Amino acid sequence: MELTPGAIVHGFMIKEKEYLPDIRGEAHLLEHLKSGARLLYIKSEDENKVFSISFKTPPEDDCGTPHILEHSVLCGSRKYASKDPFNELAKGSLNTFLNALTYSDKTMYPVASCNEEDFHNLMDVYLDAVFYPNIYTKKEIFMQEGWRYLFDQKTGGLDVTGVVYNEMKGALSDPESLLQSSISRSLFGKTTYGFESGGNPAAIPDLTYNAFLNFHRKYYHPSNSYIYLYGNMDIERCLAHIGEEYLRDFTRSLDLPEIEAVQELPKEKISYATFPADNAEEKGYLAYFMNVGLCTDPELIMALQIISYVLLETNASVVKTALMDAKICDEVEGWFDTTTYEMAFSIVAKGADVSKAQEFEKVIEETLQDILEKGLDQDLLESSIRRLSFLLKEEDYGTTPKGLIYGMKAMKNWLHGKNPFSTLCHFELLDKIKNPEYDWLGIIERHLFNNSKKNILVFSPDQEKEKKIQYVFHERMNSIQVAFTEKDREQIEEEREKLEKFQQTEDSREILEQIPILKIEQIDPTPKTPEYKKNREGGVEQIYVPMNSNGIVYAKIHFNIDSLPEVLLPYAGLLSDILGKIDTKKYSYQELPMVTNKILGGLSFHNDVYSKNTEEYRGFWTLKTKFLKEDTEEAAEIIKEILLNSDFTALKSLQKIVRGAKIKGENYLLNYSHFEAIYYSIAQLSAGGKINELTNGIEYHHFLSDVDKMLLETPESIVENLKKTAEILFTKENLHFSFGCEECDFEKGEYLQDYIYQGLKVGIKQQGQKHSFAQRPLSIAFSANSAVQYNIFTADYAKFGYKYCGTIEVLKTILSLEFLWNEVRIKGGAYGSGCNFQKNGLCYFYSYRDPNIKETYEVYKKLWKKIENIEISDREMTKYILGTINRLDQPKTNIELLNEAIHKEYSEEEKDSEILERTQILHTTNQDIAQLSDLLKSISATENYCTIGNENKINGNNSFFQSIKKLIP
Repeated sequence: MELTPGAIVHGFMIKEKEYLPDIRGEAHLLEHLKSGARLLYIKSEDENKVFSISFKTPPEDDCGTPHILEHSVLCGSRKYASKDPFNELAKGSLNTFLNALTYSDKTMYPVASCNEEDFHNLMDVYLDAVFYPNIYTKKEIFMQEGWRYLFDQKTGGLDVTGVVYNEMKGALSDPESLLQSSISRSLFGKTTYGFESGGNPAAIPDLTYNAFLNFHRKYYHPSNSYIYLYGNMDIERCLAHIGEEYLRDFTRSLDLPEIEAVQELPKEKISYATFPADNAEEKGYLAYFMNVGLCTDPELIMALQIISYVLLETNASVVKTALMDAKICDEVEGWFDTTTYEMAFSIVAKGADVSKAQEFEKVIEETLQDILEKGLDQDLLESSIRRLSFLLKEEDYGTTPKGLIYGMKAMKNWLHGKNPFSTLCHFELLDKIKNPEYDWLGIIERHLFNNSKKNILVFSPDQEKEKKIQYVFHERMNSIQVAFTEKDREQIEEEREKLEKFQQTEDSREILEQIPILKIEQIDPTPKTPEYKKNREGGVEQIYVPMNSNGIVYAKIHFNIDSLPEVLLPYAGLLSDILGKIDTKKYSYQELPMVTNKILGGLSFHNDVYSKNTEEYRGFWTLKTKFLKEDTEEAAEIIKEILLNSDFTALKSLQKIVRGAKIKGENYLLNYSHFEAIYYSIAQLSAGGKINELTNGIEYHHFLSDVDKMLLETPESIVENLKKTAEILFTKENLHFSFGCEECDFEKGEYLQDYIYQGLKVGIKQQGQKHSFAQRPLSIAFSANSAVQYNIFTADYAKFGYKYCGTIEVLKTILSLEFLWNEVRIKGGAYGSGCNFQKNGLCYFYSYRDPNIKETYEVYKKLWKKIENIEISDREMTKYILGTINRLDQPKTNIELLNEAIHKEYSEEEKDSEILERTQILHTTNQDIAQLSDLLKSISATENYCTIGNENKINGNNSFFQSIKKLIP
C-alpha cells in the first residue's frame, strides 16, 4: 500500500516521507498516536526483511542492568512461555539475523528473514518478549542470566556466577576493553557513557532483583521505543501486527529519558589506571582522547573518520609516524566512537613507554600544529576518501544484513530526537567533502587541536593486579558469607534448588508449540550453491564465479605452499603480515598505502588450507583484493610491485611492521581465544590443520615474538629467510587464480591473471609433494590473563569409520542448540558453546567465556548418552531441520560466494554433493539421530583437549592436560 503523509493506518500517523537514492529506498516516519511509539519504515526491493525494536536505556551504575535485561526478556513471555524462545527460534526458523545488542545508551532487538511468514513469527516473538517478559514471575531468569551466589563444593566458600557475569569477566579480561572503559569513565564520569552498560563484574552482584524489574518498567515502554522496518514486505500487515496486537494496549507516557551533553570537564589533565599483566616485560598504553562533537552530525562523523585514517591508520600517517619515530610506542591506532551522544576520539599508543606521557602529548600537539601550518598530505587525503567511497559503494557488511546497518546508522540521529533520514545520505556528504575547498584544517583545529574537553590516560601494566582483584573479591565474599544468617543460607539454597528445577524442567509440548514454525514443504529442496567455472589456461588453474558485482572485480591470487620446506612455513605467515606494508622498489613505506588506497578497494594476505581429509589438503599463500573494473591495469601493476619487488632489507620498516603485527596478534589471542584453541587442537590431528597453525595460529604468534627479538639481534637471518620464502613461493608453477565479477567484465580478471603470470619466474617443478606431520592427540592448556576459560575438544570421527552426511548437520544443530546450550551455557554459566562436524572428518566442541573446565569436558564426553535413546517428535524434528537448512541458506556477499567456490574446488567435494546433503537433511528421522550416538561414543575416548584460560583454574584441573604453557610468552 502507499503511505501518504497525514494518513492514519492501524493507529499510526504517517508524518514524513522521502526517497533516499543512496540506499535505493523510500523512507517513512510514523508515530503510533495512542502509545507514542516511533516507527521508521524503509521500502526497498531487498527481500532480506529487517525488523528491530530499540529502547533508550541509559545505565545508572556499573551493574550491567541493560545488558542483563537484554538477555532476560528473551527467556519467555506472555504468549511464548518457553524458557528460551530465542534459542527455539535459532533452532527452527529461517532467520538471516537473530540477536540482541546492548549499547552504552540503547538496547536493540533486531531480526531478519527473507521469508514473509518467518519474518512475522520472529517479529511477534520479539514484540511479546520486550513488552511482556516472564521476568516478573520467574526470578530464576534473573539468577540464570544475571548473577547468583553459589557455594564452592570443595571449599565451601561463597562465589558468584551467571551468564552475563561470566561474559563480562571474559570481556573485561582484555586490556584494550579495560582501556576503552577507562577512557569513557575519564571523559564522562558517573554519567550515562561513563558507566559500563555491559556490567562490571565487581558491581554486577550489587544489582537487586527489584532494581532489575524497575529498570524494565521504566524504559521498556512504547513511548520510549524506536521500531524499524526495512525491505520488500506487506507493510499494512506489519503495521496491523504491531499496532493492533501490541501498541494499542499502551497509553502514551511523558516520563521519557533524556541524554544530555556532559558539562563537567575532566578534573585532571592526566589520569592513571592499571591493567593485569602476564609478565614484567609487558608494556602499557597511552591515550590522548577528547569529546569531538555530537553523533547527530553525519557530516562531522564522515570527516573525522577520514581524518582518523589520514592521521593514524597508515604507515604514511603523520601522527602515527611521529609517535613511533620518537620511540614512545610500538603501534598507534585511532579509536573513533560514534555510538555515544558526545563522540569520543582517541589516539592510542600501544606497547608504550608509560613514563613518556608528557612527551606523548607534546609530539601529538606539535604534529597537529605542523599540520595546521603546512596542511594535510593531499595524496593521502585523496586515497582515504577514495577508500571510503569504495566501501560505501560495495556495501559488504558480512553476515549483517545491509538493511540492519541502515537502521543502526539511523539510530544515531533518531535516538536523540533528530530526523534519521540524513544519516542515510552518505554519497551526498561524500560529494561535499570531496570539494577541494573543504575545511579539513578547520575541523582538525576545532575538534582536535583546540578541544578543551580532552585528557591523557596513562594505562600501566600491573603483574599483581589480577591477584589484587581476586583478593578483594574473596574478601568481599568472605565478609558477606560471615554476615549470612541461617535464613540467608536457607534462602540461597532454596533459590538454587528452584533454579536447578527451572533449568532441568523441560518445556511441555504445548508450550513449545506456542512458537510458530514453517513446514518442511515451504523449504526449497534445491541448494543455493554458487555457480563457477574452472579453467586451466597457460598453466594456471583458474576459478571464475559470475556475480552481480556493481562493476567491482574480486580476486584471489594463490601460490601453492607445498613448495616450501617445513622450516620456512612460518615465514609464509610472516609474509602475510608484512607484504603490502613494507617498502618496494618503487614505493616507500609511507607512499605504499596511499597508492593502494587510490587503486584497490581492499588488499590483504592470508594462508589458506583446504582439507579433503586429515592427510590430504591443498595449501596456499593467498593475496586477496578487489577493485573497480576501470582500475584493472593500475591494480595489476601495484599487485605485481608488492609481490615481486618488496624490499625485505628495509629493516626500520620491517621492525615497525613486525612489532605492530605482534601487538595485534596478542590482542587477537586474548579476544578470540576459542578460535585459536580450535586451530591448535585441530593441528594435532590434521596435516592441513598443522600448516594452518604454523602460519596463523598460536605457534605462529610465538614465532612472531621470536622474530621481533631477532630483528634487533640477528636481522640478517630473518631477511634471508623472507627472500628465500618469496623466491620459492612466487613462481609460475605455484600460481592459481580465482576471481568473481560480472560476466561482461571477465576479461578484466583474465588481464590481472596474465599480467601477474608473465612477471613470475619459472620455479622448481613440484612432484605432488605434501608436508607430513605426526598426528597424535594432545591435551594442552595455555594460561592467560583471563578470568574465564575457552574449552575445546577435537576428534577425528572418520578414523572410526564414519563419513560426513547431511544427517550429521542436523545432529550439529541438536547438540549445539539443545544439549550444549542447556548444559554448558544455561547450567554451566558459559556465555557460549557449540560444535562443528567438518566434511574432512574432523569435529570439535567448544565453550566460550566459560567459568568451568572439568564440568564442560564431561559434558562433551557424555553427549552420546543424550541421543542414545532420544525421542524427537515430528514437530521438533521439523524445527531442527529448519534450523539446519537456515544455516546453509544464509545470504552471501560476493566475496563469500567466491570463497565458497574456492573451498568446494580445493577441498575436492564431489559434484552435486550439496544436493545429496540437502536431501539427507530434509529426510532426517529420529532413528537417524539416535544411531549417531555410536559416533559420539567412539570419539569420546579421544583425549585431545585445548583450554585457554585462567592460570589458577587450569592448575586446579591439571589432570586433564599433558602440558601447560603461557599463551603469550
